[in-house]
Amino acid sequence: MGGKKPSCQILILRNFRWQKVRLVENIPLDTHVIASLISDREDLHLVWPKAKWPFDHDQWREVLDPDAGNKPFLVFEGEQLIGHAALRKTEESDVYTVSYLYLLPRLRSQGLGEIMIGLLEQYATEKLSAKKLILVARTYNPMALRCYTKCGFEEYSREESLIRMSKVLRPE
Repeated sequence: MGGKKPSCQILILRNFRWQKVRLVENIPLDTHVIASLISDREDLHLVWPKAKWPFDHDQWREVLDPDAGNKPFLVFEGEQLIGHAALRKTEESDVYTVSYLYLLPRLRSQGLGEIMIGLLEQYATEKLSAKKLILVARTYNPMALRCYTKCGFEEYSREESLIRMSKVLRPE
């Protein structure tokens, strides 16, 4: 394997504690469930630094619009809602942006972020024929940066606190 990091999909198989974690498409889009999940101002800022407070449903509807090719997800462990994530369409047909990741604070640093990323990778590959995922992280969110790096994302640019990362899912 030559030092190659395991994909997050492999981590899903190894982490039996969280084997009931699943993505559920939030279509038709229900922003009220997102607002109830991300109810803390600082958490909202970590998820989306430009998000208005209090939660602005119109703002979220615009960026998550499924009619524009975006895929918003609710994340469940068993029957409990534990997080949110989205795959957003880019100008390139086979490239998607991983966005608006959120996990309940009490469940962070337990490997669930890696599982969420792995499930998003699987969905993007199988359902969207994605070849590449991109995302934006911030220097002030080191837990997220560690998670993305563990999942094989690599930095390709940096501007102030903004770090752009990508991961090739299927080589050309």
